[in-house]
Amino acid sequence: MTEDLLDHWIRIIKPLFPANAWVGSRLSGSDYLIQIDWKRDNVPQGQNKRSKKIEIIIKEESIDDYLSKNRDERTLSDIKIKQWISERYDNFSRYQDADASNPASPDRWRISRGVLSL
Repeated sequence: MTEDLLDHWIRIIKPLFPANAWVGSRLSGSDYLIQIDWKRDNVPQGQNKRSKKIEIIIKEESIDDYLSKNRDERTLSDIKIKQWISERYDNFSRYQDADASNPASPDRWRISRGVLSL
């Protein structure tokens, strides 16, 4: 069930980002980790710049809470997660380069129990 849930969340999250976004996912301990970045289209021809990476971390307690909900409650939680991520993305500098001096410094967005609560 957990892999199905991770796939489900990727399906609802991916449309919130640019069409050319790369999305990777994995389990990180007992949390979900979704990584997203994309090739920037506002750079001069021939440059291959990517956006700063976003890591969406869905905490174990959020996953457990979600799984304990009924279908209608899950639908409402899906709406909340999309709204929460959309708000974050609206405030994210889409044209910010990945930090060349520290390319492993993603923007981390943690989804805790409070984000998905009704």
